[in-house]
Amino acid sequence: MTLKEQVEEYRRRMEIFNEWEASHPPMERSSAAIIADLGFLLRWVSSEERLHDPDPEKLGIQRMRAGLAHLSSK
Repeated sequence: MTLKEQVEEYRRRMEIFNEWEASHPPMERSSAAIIADLGFLLRWVSSEERLHDPDPEKLGIQRMRAGLAHLSSK
């Protein structure tokens, strides 16, 4: 799959998501409930894992920027 096809697929999926999101508004939640959820999720991840950066050189970001530069040059 080419980068152009990947971008088109991403846009198509985002359109589908935006249509779904428009018909399913988010529930009203207090900030305390949101923070409690985040605390719950953090307890599931070990402290060692939270300190580990899986992409310390940010290669994924570099690839994304290179792809976007390639698209914008056309």
